[in-house]
Amino acid sequence: MIVLAILFGIGLPLFMYTTNLTTEIRSDGLYFRFFPFHLSFRRIGAQEIKKFEACTYSPIKDYGGWGIRYGRKGKAYNISGNRGVQFELSSGKHLLIGSCRPEELAETLASILGKR
Repeated sequence: MIVLAILFGIGLPLFMYTTNLTTEIRSDGLYFRFFPFHLSFRRIGAQEIKKFEACTYSPIKDYGGWGIRYGRKGKAYNISGNRGVQFELSSGKHLLIGSCRPEELAETLASILGKR
């Protein structure tokens, strides 16, 4: 019981505290990392992005909660809140990247990648 108490009393809160989503926009595309699940950045190439828009969504209704989630609207990477940028990829898939400043992320993507 002591081991379980330590594991869930200290380990789980520590795990939740260290979880973060990092998003970078580079000239060749969008890079994101959902630490500690992704140790290196994932890339979505500029040519793969068909369109995108800042949006407000319902994390529980649309994706079943927070984290790396699959829902009826596609795949989502979100930590908290209900705002992000919804992407439609050239493959037809949909991807949501959660953000506390989605309008700024969408504007920066539009200026660097030249798309909307």
